Amino acid sequence: MASVPDTFGRSRVSYGREECVALPPAPGTEIDSGRKDDEDALCKIKFDDPNVIFCPALHSTNPGTDIYELPTGVSRASFEQKECAKETKRNANFLAKFKQSTSCSYTPAILAYGKVADALKIHVDVPAVVYRTMEQATHKGVEKMAGVYAHGLIQQTWAGLVSKIAASSPKVIKDGLLYGAMVDHKGGIDHHPTLNHRGPDSNPAAPFLASSTWAMATKGSEIRSQIPPSLKTLGQMMAVRDVGEMAIIDHILAQQDRFGNVAKKEKIFWLEQTAAGQKLHSVKATKANKPIDGTNQTTMQYLNANHIPYVQFPVMVLADNDCGLRQNSNVVQKNNMVQHLRHISSSVYKHVQSFAKTNPGDLLEYFQNQTLMTSDEAKGVIARLQEVASILKKNCDNETLLFDSEPEIFLGMEPIPPKNCE
Repeated sequence: MASVPDTFGRSRVSYGREECVALPPAPGTEIDSGRKDDEDALCKIKFDDPNVIFCPALHSTNPGTDIYELPTGVSRASFEQKECAKETKRNANFLAKFKQSTSCSYTPAILAYGKVADALKIHVDVPAVVYRTMEQATHKGVEKMAGVYAHGLIQQTWAGLVSKIAASSPKVIKDGLLYGAMVDHKGGIDHHPTLNHRGPDSNPAAPFLASSTWAMATKGSEIRSQIPPSLKTLGQMMAVRDVGEMAIIDHILAQQDRFGNVAKKEKIFWLEQTAAGQKLHSVKATKANKPIDGTNQTTMQYLNANHIPYVQFPVMVLADNDCGLRQNSNVVQKNNMVQHLRHISSSVYKHVQSFAKTNPGDLLEYFQNQTLMTSDEAKGVIARLQEVASILKKNCDNETLLFDSEPEIFLGMEPIPPKNCE
């Protein structure tokens, strides 16, 4: 595994011996301002802050450290005893998750997802992630709780991580510190109600491929002809867009464990009439009852006061990306999902083609030095990126790919753009 170079990234924060590093964007791509803000917020989390507390991840198959804001008036001992013993629904503000390379989990995969998502300009939310180190003494307390509270498979995988740490495995320890990826995990992330289905080990994607959403994503007729266009049906259309974009990035990054790990956030959408015509707006449901910037009025108060119709529905989040770079168990690739995809936004298509033309040497250096992939892993990502670009271009040339995966097109606010397969 590649070591972390001294000139690792664009933004490094040190806390004693520990450090937090926000990775630079991939070659040829720009920094996403929203992601930068989220990365900066992650790097402000101090592990020795008296208001920060850790629990072992228990509702999972891979061990990790859940990071919370300690509730006011609650002692650390009480929280660790009562809340950390729970698998889910701990009574605290969930800040982030710290994960390492162990079991199926792999730090380079987690680090790569957000940067590839930005390069492709996919609409599906991939939470911010930073490279982070932790003193082994700090992690010992989490390991101790895991030994008491973990059961079944997660108990076994925790034991595996503890064994790796004790052996100073270079996959988890560097310069005496535990290292891994810290992932933004706040904001109402939960499993998707209709798309989070896992099939048998022989093909985990089977129920997903049998869903009505994937059927629409692979049908050649316009989305508007498959779903009656309206604000009320917008969620169905966006689900079709989301599954296609998920297939693209999961194919490139060789994801093994997406099915059964499809997440969502609730969002609110509404249309507003402006001088230039109708405009589509959205806000996370968790922010809808908070004041709009520069005002004392919340989004919901604004919508209700102005009698503006709105809808709320789940949108996909690719929150669990730790089991990527599994070149021999790439479920999306094995099911030829990108080949069968018939709907994409013109923007995503354009950025896939552009990113695939990036100098391979620059990409190889980036993936190795910044996301810590091995040379073979980085070469695999580059090959699959070029493969996806080729598949999409072939389908575009054959006129089996439609550029209609945009809400504004679905709602009749914009026309389908002219075909450009380059």
